Amino acid sequence: MPRFSLLVVASLDGFIARAPGHGPWEWASAEEQAIFFEEVGAADWAVMGRGTHEAAPKPERRRIIFSHQPGAPEWRLPNHLWLNPAGLVPDDLAGLAAANYAMRQAVVLGGTPVHDWFHAHGRLDRVVLTVEPVRFGQGLPIFTGQQEREAEAVFPARGYRETARRVLNTGGTLLIEYRPDHAALTQP
Repeated sequence: MPRFSLLVVASLDGFIARAPGHGPWEWASAEEQAIFFEEVGAADWAVMGRGTHEAAPKPERRRIIFSHQPGAPEWRLPNHLWLNPAGLVPDDLAGLAAANYAMRQAVVLGGTPVHDWFHAHGRLDRVVLTVEPVRFGQGLPIFTGQQEREAEAVFPARGYRETARRVLNTGGTLLIEYRPDHAALTQP
């Protein structure tokens, strides 16, 4: 069974972007980006939505790209599997990816509907949240229907417990890791 780690960078007020296409490379710290690329490089696969993929296409990386378009899973590049996740569960992804490369460790990169899907299935084994010291006021939330006004409150409100925390730079960027507390997991 693969392990899924959600990598997410958010503003203090819990948004992952101001609008679609507003990538973290435009506003996240160098320290966050270094951790992001280290985590992605260590994973067998990255799972993301079409918008996230199209904002930063990487033909050389192994990716599973979620799309709402109907149809069977389709290899659009030798290492890019496009699929509609309806009717699937996260553990199905390993079997689909196996034709290309084994999936032991995968990173979940977003956006919001992808976060929702993994959380709804209870398959986020680890969350790596970076909180940048900026406020967007509005934008794309970490989860659909999110009511929390602070990024640090989003995961505990959904049943994840903090396991590590550190400040990454003098600007105050925080790195917080969470693990699921299976007894307390709730739907968004």
